[in-house]
Amino acid sequence: MDLRGLSMPLATYQQRRVVALAMTEQAMFGAVPLLFIGCDELVLRRDRQDPWFEYYSGCGEPEAALLLEPTAGATLFLESGDPTRIIWDGPRLGPGEAARAAHGVESTAEMKTLEERVVAAARVAGGRIGMCTRTREPGFQAQATAQWRARLAAHGVMICHVEPTLILQRMIKDADEIAWHREAVRITRDGLRAVLPQIPKLRLESEVASLLTMHYRKHAYGPLAFPPIVGSAVHGATLHYPHNDRPLSPRRPLLIDSGATAGGYCADVTRTVPAHGRFDDKRFREVYELVLHANQLASAKLRPGMTHREWTDLGWEPIVKAGFTRHHGLGHHLGIDVHDPADYDVRFAPGMLITNEPGIYLPDEGFGIRIEDDLLITATGCEVLTREIPKTVAGIESAMRG
Repeated sequence: MDLRGLSMPLATYQQRRVVALAMTEQAMFGAVPLLFIGCDELVLRRDRQDPWFEYYSGCGEPEAALLLEPTAGATLFLESGDPTRIIWDGPRLGPGEAARAAHGVESTAEMKTLEERVVAAARVAGGRIGMCTRTREPGFQAQATAQWRARLAAHGVMICHVEPTLILQRMIKDADEIAWHREAVRITRDGLRAVLPQIPKLRLESEVASLLTMHYRKHAYGPLAFPPIVGSAVHGATLHYPHNDRPLSPRRPLLIDSGATAGGYCADVTRTVPAHGRFDDKRFREVYELVLHANQLASAKLRPGMTHREWTDLGWEPIVKAGFTRHHGLGHHLGIDVHDPADYDVRFAPGMLITNEPGIYLPDEGFGIRIEDDLLITATGCEVLTREIPKTVAGIESAMRG
């Protein structure tokens, strides 16, 4: 059968698991087993695997779980599946030697034994087990944690929230993660370069969104980093405009926020362009040049050792000094999640991936502008990974001419 997931070498997942147990043992003043729940069938089909489960297992199977125990190592729990459903759904990777070898875990087991195993592991650790949850953009793992908190309370088991500890591991990307991100950026770049020349001939926001989606998914049919945001004119002043269902306003700005994935890693790029391909509206061009200046200044000034707040204040300074309102942060961490979990009090360090996305939103004037790049922090500054995606006035006009 085809195995899905496993975008990293097995040694990477194994090392991640070892480090996770060591980090939580130190943070929790004692060894604590860790539990990660994979997405169920319906969630996985319409989106993607849970990022925490994926990060430590590489497993693309639905209805799976990973239990990390300080002494027993990693156990991958899988559903054997219903043999009568194979003709409908395809074969499932059940527990056994093939699954153990494929995922580099110490053992595998049936999902139906998970609760019993979790309770036994927690009792060895004084009635504690670690899981991840979050209040902002909580996702599937947070829902699973809430469900398991109720289930385990009956056994006297307490769930320790370990995400604040484990995010420190995810904040620094290794060479393989960075390579996947570069590939996600390349797919995004090629998609935007293919679609930009077509925009003056298109009529609807939905056409732009659909063309981008086709280009981002056609190579591997992978998930999008997020549904494209395509806001024409005043809709570009809504930060997370969700509809993409209005006509393109002739000769007005068009904000496009989108990103492909590769190996599970997300690109996140925003460009704001004139729908007809020319920056001939004086007010739009004036505001656009200000946002572009803030974007370029932030990239030029970024250094390891800076705090996120220091960098944010620096990047927003030209916009705020010009009298415009700051509506959001300057950027966020990137990874398996498009908004990768992070501790924003930790100083920037080489290997971090972040976005740089200043913007000005003027609904009363009927437009919004955001320019967003993906940055890799290096030993001396940063590399703008999205530098080949046009963003200067001349670059965008040239790209839209085709």
